[in-house]
Amino acid sequence: MFTETLTDHDDTIGLACEGKLSESDLKRMHALLHERLQETSKPGLVLDLTRFEGYEGPSALLEDLKIDTAHRNDFRRVAVVGEGALLEWGTRFADVLTTAELRQFDPAEMKAAIAWASER
Repeated sequence: MFTETLTDHDDTIGLACEGKLSESDLKRMHALLHERLQETSKPGLVLDLTRFEGYEGPSALLEDLKIDTAHRNDFRRVAVVGEGALLEWGTRFADVLTTAELRQFDPAEMKAAIAWASER
């Protein structure tokens, strides 16, 4: 499941992922991103993955890759919040798929992640 966060920031989108994401979760996320991207040009993005446990299956992973490639030029900065070796690997992989500046933050650095992603 995912929830939208940072609704009071006009130029930064926030998403918190929890548990295992399904293909339908990611399709809803993609629709939300598309809607938010209509409202502002080149926003920042904060992905809170502190409670993310992975994907429900290969179709969900494929859907996530579709989002990454479809929006590779749409964000100016992406802050990934979380910890662990898998997250570090995923962040490095995502860096190849996007033209946005990408940076990983520890969970205790959430305020710094939001500030960094919001910078113009």
